[in-house]
Amino acid sequence: MTGHVFVVPGTLDHLLYDDVLLSTDYGGGVGRPFWSVLGWDQETGAARQSSLPRLSPQERVAPVPPITGHEDEPRRWLVAVGATPSTAVGWLLQGVRMAFHTVASDGNPPPTGRPRRVAMPVMGVGRGGFDGRRGEVIHGLFGEAQAAADELHLDVVIVAANPSDYSALQALRAEGHDRPLAVGLEKCARQLASSARAGRLALFMGAGTGIAAGLPSWTGLLDALAEKVGIREVGGWDGLSALDSAEVLRRAADEAERRRPIEQRRPNPLGEHVAEVIRTKDRYALGHVLLAALDVDQVITTNFDRLFERAAAAIGGEQPLVVLPETGPAESERWGGRRPWLLKLHGDVEDPRSIVLDRRSFVRYDARRRPLGGVLQSTLLTKHLLVVGASMTDDNVIRLVHEVAELTEGADGGRTFGTVLSLGADTLRERLWRPEFDYVDLGEEAEDRDAAARNLEIFLDRVAMLAAPRGRYLLDPRYRELLTTDEERALAGRLSALGTEVAELPPSASSGWRDVVEALNRLGAPLGGGPHDGRGTPVPPVTSDEQVIWTFALTYDGYRRHGGFAGAADIAAKAVAAWEKDGELPANLASARAALLFEQRRWRHLGDSPDPESLEYLRALLARIRDLSDGYVDVESPHL
Repeated sequence: MTGHVFVVPGTLDHLLYDDVLLSTDYGGGVGRPFWSVLGWDQETGAARQSSLPRLSPQERVAPVPPITGHEDEPRRWLVAVGATPSTAVGWLLQGVRMAFHTVASDGNPPPTGRPRRVAMPVMGVGRGGFDGRRGEVIHGLFGEAQAAADELHLDVVIVAANPSDYSALQALRAEGHDRPLAVGLEKCARQLASSARAGRLALFMGAGTGIAAGLPSWTGLLDALAEKVGIREVGGWDGLSALDSAEVLRRAADEAERRRPIEQRRPNPLGEHVAEVIRTKDRYALGHVLLAALDVDQVITTNFDRLFERAAAAIGGEQPLVVLPETGPAESERWGGRRPWLLKLHGDVEDPRSIVLDRRSFVRYDARRRPLGGVLQSTLLTKHLLVVGASMTDDNVIRLVHEVAELTEGADGGRTFGTVLSLGADTLRERLWRPEFDYVDLGEEAEDRDAAARNLEIFLDRVAMLAAPRGRYLLDPRYRELLTTDEERALAGRLSALGTEVAELPPSASSGWRDVVEALNRLGAPLGGGPHDGRGTPVPPVTSDEQVIWTFALTYDGYRRHGGFAGAADIAAKAVAAWEKDGELPANLASARAALLFEQRRWRHLGDSPDPESLEYLRALLARIRDLSDGYVDVESPHL
């Protein structure tokens, strides 16, 4: 089976893969962003560096000993690519090539019938010495990955933590390594990508999206729950409908719950058991991050797990707003601005009381959760709904769709609400849902369901590539090799110089210029217009105005570094309290940068500019960051 090159945004932390390549140098240490991949926390990671294998010019690739010993634990490989700015990029690519050959010859078969899946970051561009030549590196890495897919039959997943890297990789694929799908699938992929770019696409995810991450199928979930509630007749569910099977389990769970002391009884014991089963998996599948990469504002699911939320957070630093019956307006308002939302029709694993599974819960559904169904119906009326991993047999969903179909049906028939991606031909169901949904069969010519599931991933990868923003690297001199003409390079230089002029405007200038600076930064213009010199980005002067401070604040991935929104918010709250009480500032660089990032997000969501006292605090944070960093910091943000 020929391999495939996937490109996804985000991080390596919780992505599911068979093998992962980690960049290092001959000393064997790895950068802080990769510590979590090795199971290290931020406090003990530095001390554990000495436990890693040492590499040499003769041995540039080495396996990391297993950490957990679990059967499904991925294999981790160190690859020596650390060099100096004068080292040829070909030397880096040689190390990557050696790593692919080492993985391919290792002998362990992949866990399913698909090719072995190898994940890798954009190697050598952090502290590896090649940051100033990202364009050349990305071009070479993609070529090596494609060769490994074609010749070694590996699935290679390039994970771009930097949005500019992701944009450059996708632009490179489209322009120099384009591999269209079969005619019908390619047309569909382009239509879906066009809808995503225009903001007209919404997602509907069913249980099938979680199977690739190791979550159980419906039958597997029933069997696991039966064991928990003490039913021994496992495997005899074929004679019952899905709702009746779950109803049997609910009654058994309630009966067992009544034997517990009153003060220990839980309101939804079956939901508690579901949560126990689902929570065992915390690594999201490739499909989750490919869907999250489409960056749609509206996502609807019947799933209970949190894997899609984790994938979205790895890309943008913020999880989508989870919409449940208990979601209050205060939670929505505190974020402000644009924040995608995820409607969980049947509840959430973190709130077992909300889980809807059995017949009695569904009977109550219409009375208690009718407004949630209304959200799905409004989405059907206003968006094109892409359905993934759902068989379209859920009674609630069927009823809601038919109500909208009845509302919109005219003399010439009904309208199409969306596209269903199917893992096999389903002629009767396709007839049932025509014209409401177009069915796309991704199982054609697939040997089995695993092969069809991989076809789905390849299709989603194509949609994500076609929908990806293509311009986030254009003004960054580190990607200059990707600009093909002198005219392009000259234009990029002029626009970057314009960014310098705007950034140097006095504080009294119109606040609208901030939007110009942010737009140029999103196209890759260096902060303040200054060059990248390999030391990171310079900390702006303490006298900088608001727009410069905000742009600099966005160079730090504070949400990922500190456990999400809540962690960064806690650091920021403590920093403000200490400043207001004693004039104290954070003692370490990470906390100071997290506090500054959070202030940027907070004022942006408020839609206002900071008052003079707040601006004084922001400039004090800037001074602290300058003191703690010797004037230069790494750029590691999902926001630029």
